[in-house]
Amino acid sequence: MKIKKTYSIWIILSVTGIILGHIFRSPPFFILPVATLALMVVSTRVMPPKRLSVSIDRESDERKREIYVGDEIEMKVKIENNLRRSLILEVQDILPPMVEVIEGSNHKVMKFDKNEEKVLKYTLKCPVTGNIELGPLRIRYVDPLNFFSKERNYGDKVILRILPRAQEMQGVDINPSYTKHWLGDIKSRTIGVGSDFFSLREYHPGDEIRDINWKATARYFDPFTNEYEGEKSGDVILVVDGYKKSMVGTTRHNTLRVSIDAAASLASSILSARNRLGLIVSGEYVNWVYPGTGKNHYHKILANLTQFEKGGSWGLEGVKNLLEDFFPRKSLIIFISPLTIIGFTETIIDLSRKEYDVMVISPDPIKIEETLTEEKDELAEMICDIERKNIIERLWNAGTVVVDWDPNEPLEPALEEVLRYKEKR
Repeated sequence: MKIKKTYSIWIILSVTGIILGHIFRSPPFFILPVATLALMVVSTRVMPPKRLSVSIDRESDERKREIYVGDEIEMKVKIENNLRRSLILEVQDILPPMVEVIEGSNHKVMKFDKNEEKVLKYTLKCPVTGNIELGPLRIRYVDPLNFFSKERNYGDKVILRILPRAQEMQGVDINPSYTKHWLGDIKSRTIGVGSDFFSLREYHPGDEIRDINWKATARYFDPFTNEYEGEKSGDVILVVDGYKKSMVGTTRHNTLRVSIDAAASLASSILSARNRLGLIVSGEYVNWVYPGTGKNHYHKILANLTQFEKGGSWGLEGVKNLLEDFFPRKSLIIFISPLTIIGFTETIIDLSRKEYDVMVISPDPIKIEETLTEEKDELAEMICDIERKNIIERLWNAGTVVVDWDPNEPLEPALEEVLRYKEKR
């Protein structure tokens, strides 16, 4: 139990009044101590209980603890007073600073009758991806005279996972140069299982009736069968640069956040084309997912993207060794990096010289800084721009496809333009 300053002040005033009353032998000086003693007697009637007997029950649906960035979620906490007396309680559900409460309130003063149950209800959303902690619930009792208070935390913390929202990129085909034997959407330029017409041949016993070309059969009075262009798939590895030194921007808007959003959009497009997709997020530690397919694998990719929130300093050599030792050779590796660390660029060039098809999607850190600062240093901006263009030119000369992306604009148009240029080359 915490005794407020006001209680101590009243005690000091009553003692002072008694002393002055004895010194001056004046009855008016005893009025204050008598009034103070009366208040003390009344305050003992509203003192906090020896223990706050309160039970709480949070929303238990686990599926609602995963939402996409920008979505809203309603939080409900049931609070029950287990004491046989009325209480006025200050209730606060502790939230991190990045969370926005858009309806209701997570902080209320509530009156509870004996054994009464009430619900603290509010709606929140989070503008950034990551894992955020909600709770515990802080309950504080204060007596009506504001002399005493008692405070306690109830319940465990709840982890709310904010998943990145993928942009639709229907006009972009990210096709690995090397395909595998399993089916996919990449045209293999050979006869096989597919949907696009390739050529005609004479009918062989065992051919399916649906593959017979009836126009050619009627024209030549001999059965002909359609052959189709084979459709295969390949391996794609996304490597997200999460190093602390690479990050440019604020907590809510920085190169790492836009890189994670880009990775989510690419993951959706790549898996929709039935390619296998793997993931490496590098930083203080490395998150990695071996290539796979399907909706469950996509959810696994998103979950691993949200586990990484802050940049770190995990070795660049470790990323290269991980790719060479554990991931399939001749994969398409897509690095998502602002290219602000020279060592990261050297690692990309080194892998480009080996049995890998390498692409870089680089969110421009200069464009992010422009949106965050009102005063511009034109000389510094020009120097950074020249350095960035030199790095991108080195990567192109090493055989690496580079997408110089303004993160304030959609990714699809920039990626589509570079892929068209790649096909022409």
